[in-house]
Amino acid sequence: MTERGRHGSAFARAIGLIGLACVGEGCRAEPASQQTSQARPFTPTQTRTLRSFGAIGDGRTDDTAAMVRAFAYSDRYCLDGERRVYSVTGTLRVARNFCLRNASLIQAAAPVDTVHYIVRTCPPVQDPSAAIDCKDPAIPPAQVARLWKSLAIRTLLIRPGTDRPIRVNLERVKVDRGRYAEQGSRSDSAGIWVDGADRVDFRDVEITGDGKGYGLQITNARNVTLTNLWIHDLVWAPYRGDQPLSQARVAAVGWNSVPIHEFRARDQGGAKEAKFYGVRIQEQLTCASLANVSHVRIVRPRIERCMARFDTGDLPWQTDGLDIGRSSVDVTILAAKIESTWEGVDIAAGGEGIDQLRIDDLTVSNAFSFGLKMGYQLRNASVSRLNIDGAGLAGVVVYGPVRDLRVIHASIRNVGTVRARPSSYSPWPRGNRAGVRIDGADHSVPHSVVLDDIAVFGNPTSFEFGILNTGGTDIRLIRFRAQGFGIERSRGIDQAH
Repeated sequence: MTERGRHGSAFARAIGLIGLACVGEGCRAEPASQQTSQARPFTPTQTRTLRSFGAIGDGRTDDTAAMVRAFAYSDRYCLDGERRVYSVTGTLRVARNFCLRNASLIQAAAPVDTVHYIVRTCPPVQDPSAAIDCKDPAIPPAQVARLWKSLAIRTLLIRPGTDRPIRVNLERVKVDRGRYAEQGSRSDSAGIWVDGADRVDFRDVEITGDGKGYGLQITNARNVTLTNLWIHDLVWAPYRGDQPLSQARVAAVGWNSVPIHEFRARDQGGAKEAKFYGVRIQEQLTCASLANVSHVRIVRPRIERCMARFDTGDLPWQTDGLDIGRSSVDVTILAAKIESTWEGVDIAAGGEGIDQLRIDDLTVSNAFSFGLKMGYQLRNASVSRLNIDGAGLAGVVVYGPVRDLRVIHASIRNVGTVRARPSSYSPWPRGNRAGVRIDGADHSVPHSVVLDDIAVFGNPTSFEFGILNTGGTDIRLIRFRAQGFGIERSRGIDQAH
């Protein structure tokens, strides 16, 4: 996964919507970790229903105005939705401490029709940071704000209105992102977006629905506890006017090389006009992402069917399951189940890195590329009781400056195979598919990796290596077993006990 949202802050400034700036580096001056956390979840002594603020809750009536009224008092009452369904349009902003229970929110906003702004086919782009002018028309200045409102739609945006962190408590809350797979943008949209909190408590929160961006995004927060999080059936599609996704075309160009249109504001990244530009495909959808967080416990999450809309049916392509990113400390993931995603779990430790990561009892199935990927500045990490069944390229990948990682008790099956209707197939070319891959460019990192009680099983026509090490040092294998590999049991490691 690449770090996302770098351009959002400049984009927002360009059109005067600073309050909707994204999570790119520099979007907030300081993380909440410098503040003192409250000992208990935010639970006001008084409760008011959403209907008491005028909401109807029949799933059809637009309750946006009533929600705005209710959320203005979010620090005084715990808001109760009475298990009703509330239709809302656009982004709901919460700027204070927030307690919400027993409510379902359905996003009713329709996307801006981009068919008049995307009229050309873009060539493949190899540089992930490049934006190519494909000679599409510029967007009239009067239309930019309306377009941005659609691209940056966040059904529930929870962010303090001051520099003081807030507390968030959601219980039995569901957010449906809507029914438009072409809505939103990969960096700036979400079902629930929490930023700048010093206590986050989710219990039995469900997120579903279509569109690009994030199901759940939590940034610059500490003391986060997510229990029984369920994110499922999220689907994205290219903007209208762009080429629809064809499995044959994407496979021919390359699963990581397909061009796609994204918006750039004038002067953003060298763009001369506000318009859609051609970029290399990157993850268009992430079901759950946490970045710049500390003291995090994620207990029994289920993340299922994060998909892209193809002409032959939906595929788990360019859609991450659970991402932990940037500078984060003390993150624990327990009893997670992730199914049908591009990458099951992606640990991308940028900035100052991720320290003290613990993953226990993780099950990943049907990952298009990797089941569990851990990279960049990751240190002091442990993974135990790992079960991976189906991963297109590799079950586990460790890459870059990772130090002091231990993986113990892992079963990895069916590497090289992706389940898709009507049958399973192997999308990636032969040569480097492995149960475990350790990738290093300078033959010095990853360093100090212990793989203890690891078993890899499969079909020799589907994957080549039980374990493949291309540069890591001090890699220790203990009780390693591999069956059904096509070339070699353990390449690049001197001993395998």
